[in-house]
Amino acid sequence: MVKRVLTIGLLLSAISEVQASDTLRTSLEDIISKALLNSKQIETSYLRIEESKLAIQQQRMELLPEISLHGAASYATNMPVYDHGLFNKPSQHDVIHYLYDTGIDFYLNLYNGHKDLMKIESRKLEQELASIAWANDKARIKLDVCNLFLDLERSYMDKTLIESDIVDQKAQLKEIKNLYTSGVLLHSDVLRMELELSKRELLLVQIDHDIQAFNQRLNFIIGGDATIVPIPHDFMVRVESYDESWAFAKHHAFVLQQSEQEVKIKQLAIKQSKANYLPELGIAGNFTFANPQIFLYPYNDSWYNLGIVGLKLKVPISAVYRNKNLVRVAKVALDREEVKHHLEEEHMQRQLLQAHLDYKLACVQRDVCLKNVGLAKENARIIKNRYFKASALVTDLLDADMEHLKTLFELETAKIAIQKHYYFIEFLKGTI
Repeated sequence: MVKRVLTIGLLLSAISEVQASDTLRTSLEDIISKALLNSKQIETSYLRIEESKLAIQQQRMELLPEISLHGAASYATNMPVYDHGLFNKPSQHDVIHYLYDTGIDFYLNLYNGHKDLMKIESRKLEQELASIAWANDKARIKLDVCNLFLDLERSYMDKTLIESDIVDQKAQLKEIKNLYTSGVLLHSDVLRMELELSKRELLLVQIDHDIQAFNQRLNFIIGGDATIVPIPHDFMVRVESYDESWAFAKHHAFVLQQSEQEVKIKQLAIKQSKANYLPELGIAGNFTFANPQIFLYPYNDSWYNLGIVGLKLKVPISAVYRNKNLVRVAKVALDREEVKHHLEEEHMQRQLLQAHLDYKLACVQRDVCLKNVGLAKENARIIKNRYFKASALVTDLLDADMEHLKTLFELETAKIAIQKHYYFIEFLKGTI
């Protein structure tokens, strides 16, 4: 008997653990942390940063001297000399048939208009651009998770409200049925109440569907499969004024940071195109170990080695006319990027201003909804008393109940809207 009790206890404990694992009660911060760890977009952005770091290292390697080995083995045929004309028998000139050539070539750039250094600087700007894109992707994931989490939280609030209202409506319907049985009310009143109750139950089904949909989307982002239940939290924050937000966003908004980096890249491109006019100077060297010796006269078939080191200067005269349009193209590209940057600033200003206006509107709506809830509740109480005293119609009772429920939904929607607008403002500022 004791073994059976212990076995049953263990089974019940295992079942409760499985049920608990299927439900995940979590906060917004925990969901965001899991989303950041699971996001493939963020991983892609991070790998792009690593790629840019390696590109910088590779570009620095280009500053090192170029060293190469070469080797060749050849066979030369006899060389007939037609000293009496093409149609006469030629004489044979003695040649060395086997030729060998090995050696090392060396080149170290001393000056080329700082092209190599500007390439390194360009790679650094690309790395900075990749870092900004990585931060922007993280912020976008956070914003998406916040919106989904808040929608899920609102759905659970709506579910609680509608379930409570269904309980009240069922109790009211029971009371109305008792009065109908007593002959006080009409059958049509009972039918209308049952119809309204059925509509509420259908609304509950829709809310459950919304909860399931939001759960699926969140689980896809965080890589889980549990039913997520948001932990209620108090939202007490202070939103800066529009002027303060814009002053901060001008230097920290991800879109504007990306645009600024693009402008810097275009400015550097002008310097790179102008560097094509400048001469190139380097140290060139060659060490040869070869056979036969045909470098100096008289020739011989002995092995020899020879080293040559010197300066190599290249003056690109053709760049005067071939590079002119490249500089112009780079300047036009810079002008276009600067105009684009100003457009991004204007667009950011409009978005930020609209977000602040929407936030203020949501705060006003919340205050009005708080007032409306009290008014609707009192109105529903009065209509209910009048109905059961036979001084009000059933339609008045149903309208009053529905208006009260509607004000409760509107209040929760306004509270969630405030939080959504706040997080969107933080996203635009680059501080989410």
